[in-house]
Amino acid sequence: MCSSDLANPQTIMATKPEMTQEKLETLVNTVESLEENVNKLHDALEKKGVNSRGTKDIFGRVFSMPVDAEHKATQFIILDTSNPHSRAFHVSWWGFFSSFFSMFAAAPLMVYMKKETSLNLTKSEIGTGNILAVAANIVARFCTGFIADVLGPRRGVTFLLWITTPAIFGIMFVQSAAGWIVCRMIIGLSLATFVCSQVWCAQMYNKSVVGLANATSAGWGNLGGGVTNLLMPYIFLGFYGAVSGTSAEKEDLSWRLCYIVPLAMHILGGIFALTARDLPDGNNAQLEASGAKQKSKGSIVLKTGLSNVNAWVLTATYGMCFGVELTMNSVAALYFHEYHGLTPQIAGLLASLYGLMNLVARSLGGMLSDYSNKRAGMRGRLWSAWIVQTLEGALCCCMAAVTLGADAPFDRGMTQAYVKLDDLPSGTFTTTHSHVGGEMEYKNDMPPGTNHSWVPVPGAEVMECGCDQTALPDAVQTAWGVDDTLYMLFEPPWARDGAAGDCIQHQSLAGMGVLCMILFSICVQAAEGLHYGIVPYVSRPALGIVSGMVGAGGNLGSVIALSAFFRGKTTRTDQGFMNLGIMVMCITAGLFAVYFPEMGGMLFPAKGLGKYDPQLIKPPADYRGADSMDFANVKASSDKKDVEASTATA
Repeated sequence: MCSSDLANPQTIMATKPEMTQEKLETLVNTVESLEENVNKLHDALEKKGVNSRGTKDIFGRVFSMPVDAEHKATQFIILDTSNPHSRAFHVSWWGFFSSFFSMFAAAPLMVYMKKETSLNLTKSEIGTGNILAVAANIVARFCTGFIADVLGPRRGVTFLLWITTPAIFGIMFVQSAAGWIVCRMIIGLSLATFVCSQVWCAQMYNKSVVGLANATSAGWGNLGGGVTNLLMPYIFLGFYGAVSGTSAEKEDLSWRLCYIVPLAMHILGGIFALTARDLPDGNNAQLEASGAKQKSKGSIVLKTGLSNVNAWVLTATYGMCFGVELTMNSVAALYFHEYHGLTPQIAGLLASLYGLMNLVARSLGGMLSDYSNKRAGMRGRLWSAWIVQTLEGALCCCMAAVTLGADAPFDRGMTQAYVKLDDLPSGTFTTTHSHVGGEMEYKNDMPPGTNHSWVPVPGAEVMECGCDQTALPDAVQTAWGVDDTLYMLFEPPWARDGAAGDCIQHQSLAGMGVLCMILFSICVQAAEGLHYGIVPYVSRPALGIVSGMVGAGGNLGSVIALSAFFRGKTTRTDQGFMNLGIMVMCITAGLFAVYFPEMGGMLFPAKGLGKYDPQLIKPPADYRGADSMDFANVKASSDKKDVEASTATA
């Protein structure tokens, strides 16, 4: 007799006619109390991420965590790598992380790349490389969204990581600016792994945690932009100290060898992806064979996704958060080096802080989206996204305002380069007086123009208000008795009759600039997480296409920003930040146009716009979408055994 029978008085009386009514009521109450306590215990364990009820997939495999009726995880557990839910999460963020690392590896190495004579990169060519690397990904993200709907995100991750490895290998040997630009463009295609990340997590996690799961996966992936800015300058120094040749030859070879790291990451990431599952119950082919999954139809997916007004609005507004992040990853390291006069290593470290905020900021955005949904539904998600992204634009303007009042190395002439005496090896020169105009004793002839412990470097020039990190000319190395160590060269503050003292690099503004940048970055990444707390609701039958469209909008936003504000000699970099912040605040207002008939929008409640539906072309009534399972449609056991057998051998 099962527990449900024990709770049924008629069943008990039929099997136990001797039992009194009083005993019967006592027994029933006891059984109901036990069942209630067992359910409470199950609920408590499930909140801790334990599948205490032992729920299985359609092939009889027990899930490692609690799931809902669609077998989507109801808890988000980071410290777990088991299939299917956690494995998909970790594969997706690592694939995106690897693509970010390889895409933006050039930014902290640009100081050395642009000096190589075989490449002879101009500022315009560097800007073109940055723009094309981001622009190529617009098409890639849209196509990846279609692939994710039809073939699944698992295959998409592996394909994107492996198809771009030849370009990573190629940039290590490229000998022309055109070849460098092409390699950068192809490497940029890998950023479409973001679409796979968002679609995969949306298919694996319940709506109660999908905002957090999507945000954390994308946030940890975006972290690659910060990590590459942080590590690449030091990886460069490691290779520089290990190879031999002239200083110029060592610089050229070292930056090329740095690309061994992202090459290995792409190869390993693709292998890791193949160990995961397309959907909670199995891979697409297996689920279609079982009858649980409907075969995806590309034409329906395209028409549905492209005809959704909300998708297009979010495509534009997402460009003002993720597009801003791509832009900053491209320009921040060079900005701190050229404008603030910092070494590429320190500049890379400070620029990395922008990307490193992804460790928590994007997840916080996802959590805020889920919290807002609990308090105010979809309207709460939308208002939170608008507030945070508008604040992002204001903080971008604040970062620009820090330095706009100072002079910058923007479209200036070249001037004599100096090195700080303190940077040279001890004993190179001996100072007898430190006061202005004091006598200084040198091992060799006294360099003319010495003042304030700055030493002119014969034969070396820098831009006015600018700097450079390089080895000293060979003749100077011999005369001064130094090796080919890389030194920072500057225009000293007393040059040009003291006018050089107005330069940003002599104003000690880096600290305030970094503080504004960090606050700005937190809002950028939180806004990204808030956006992808909304995207899974736009169109479930076309989830991949919509995710691809919105993701492509992020790249488009970066292309617009880089082209309009940070290319060539048209605008100072900090003025570009000001223009960018203003554009962010204006376009973010588009979120007021997002509306869901059943959930409302920022200005209107559910059904507040009458019959208006942002889904202009509706899919057929019987079309469910790539991740919608019909477990009641699983074929007979004989067919199921065949599917299980194919699963075991897959």
